[in-house]
Amino acid sequence: MSNESINQTDGDVKIVRTTSTFDCGGRCPLKLHVKDNRILRVEGDDIAEPEQLRTCLRCRALRQYVHHPQRLMFPQKRIGERGEGKFERISWDEALEMLAGQLTRVKETYGNEGIFLATGGGYLAGLHNGGFAAQRLMNQFGGCVTHYGNISSEGAVWASLTQYGSVMVGHSREDMLNSNLVILWGWDPARMISGTNTMYHVIKARENGARVIAVDPRYHDTAATVADEWIPIRPGTDTAMMVAMANVMIRENLHDQTFLDKYTVGFGKFKEYVLGQEDGVDKTPRWAAEICGVDAETIVSLAREYAGTKPAALIERHDRQRRPSGRQRLRRVDGHPGRPHVSHVGHPARKKSL
Repeated sequence: MSNESINQTDGDVKIVRTTSTFDCGGRCPLKLHVKDNRILRVEGDDIAEPEQLRTCLRCRALRQYVHHPQRLMFPQKRIGERGEGKFERISWDEALEMLAGQLTRVKETYGNEGIFLATGGGYLAGLHNGGFAAQRLMNQFGGCVTHYGNISSEGAVWASLTQYGSVMVGHSREDMLNSNLVILWGWDPARMISGTNTMYHVIKARENGARVIAVDPRYHDTAATVADEWIPIRPGTDTAMMVAMANVMIRENLHDQTFLDKYTVGFGKFKEYVLGQEDGVDKTPRWAAEICGVDAETIVSLAREYAGTKPAALIERHDRQRRPSGRQRLRRVDGHPGRPHVSHVGHPARKKSL
């Protein structure tokens, strides 16, 4: 953070260069005009095209966020029953004494394994990582029990490691500009952001002639503003629809067998499952339609369009990872191709592969 002073007739106004603490995937450069420790105005990135990182409304409204009259600024103690929402302000010393006292009581009664540390709020990606600080504190206190992985992308991490052996794979958001088809599966970048300039690149891809399809239970902001087609689907049934798309591709020989033979393993087993040779259930579009609520004809059309359009991008986001076996749905994304978080739009052969 650096300061640059500006003299004005109504007093000194400082420009503070910083960024937001929102865990939206974006780290937008901000210029805050500050006077008397209050933000007067928020400016975005002033770097020239094409490197400019565009600030969304979330950052533009940072002044209201920081100075909101209901912002929590002091420790609060619950004085009513749980769920009543009754709290009273206490001092920092009292809050520290309460926390230290309870930690000591649990440690002396049950041992350090009786302390469970769960972190995962959006603030973890901020300038001051409270989760790391809490873990350090617990380590100094003798240890604690915590959870494995993270709440946002552990399914995607597992799927990527399983499919590729690394999470450092795929393309950047800018590569959507090279795509002729963009499928947004369970993803609303207009609201979720998911990286600075993501929605900008979706819009530019459409302006460049790419067709945009949104697969989502909700008719969200992105579907309403940029999608050429919206395909509503029952929540939690994405894998069935994807497997049915693979069924169409295999039966109509739309997949790139040469690519699969050279770069993948296990396609034979996957094919047996998709065609029902493994369990006697043929994963046809009609089979999937009863599960996901999407017409069989729509599934067939999407499968043919995705397999036949090169290059194409299939992009999904985090919601499946918060459901049982969500990682399996993410593996279907990897195998169609595309992968969590980024789009594969650069390899023409890959666009035709399973």
